[in-house]
Amino acid sequence: VPAAPGPGVGTPGRSLPSDMAERLSLRKRQVAVSLEKRGARDVRARVILVLDASGSMSALYAKGTVTGVVERMAAVAAQLDDEGGMRAWTFASSPARLPDLRLAELPEWLRLHVRVGRMSLFGRPRRRPRELDSRQVDMRAVGIQNEEQKVIAEVRAHVRSDPSPLPVLVLFFSDGGVYRNAEIERELREAVEEPIFWQFVGLGRSDYGVLERLDTLTGRRVDNVGFFSVDDIDHLSDTELYDRLLSEFPAWLAAARRAGILR
Repeated sequence: VPAAPGPGVGTPGRSLPSDMAERLSLRKRQVAVSLEKRGARDVRARVILVLDASGSMSALYAKGTVTGVVERMAAVAAQLDDEGGMRAWTFASSPARLPDLRLAELPEWLRLHVRVGRMSLFGRPRRRPRELDSRQVDMRAVGIQNEEQKVIAEVRAHVRSDPSPLPVLVLFFSDGGVYRNAEIERELREAVEEPIFWQFVGLGRSDYGVLERLDTLTGRRVDNVGFFSVDDIDHLSDTELYDRLLSEFPAWLAAARRAGILR
């Protein structure tokens, strides 16, 4: 389902609370500066957000870290996407697509959709909890385990089903616990010929498995994956966060164009 139009990039966050709108505007400018350092200030792209909802992420959800991350990523979409929105997924044992994030609806989106996975004691849940908003995912269906390869495959299928001349930047946040190394590597190797750059960000001190090795994997026409981890993203400045987040995307754009992956 294509994202509905959001606020234009020239007026990020109109109708937002004034403090959030100010943060978003300042961060959008910082994203532009980070891109300009790499000769990519005017690049346009679709942005997809992927949030780890596994059980080990519970503390990061509870203390508001994931909410803060999503708000900071909204500025990336404000700069890169002409509609200023992001498509979004959550995942643990299974992936689930979330409603598209539109800048004007950011506070409500954060309230409804930044949620950790849950266990279902009797297999897949049959009935939705009555307290769920109709727009919310039943997080019992998402579960609590780490199955990154499933959401990677689902995002790839979505991009194939909705082609666009624009490149896609996937912003993928996880606290580690990666163990499906062979399956993850296979998905990302197969994705080399697709117009997608996968930027993984580690939010904890856990084992990131194959994600830490993807930059050095041989046998790919282009390097389609970036990874870095931070012990406490809440204390990372916007300048450093966006510099690290966007450090490899412009180089991939150039390489993908040379290889004919992008037009």
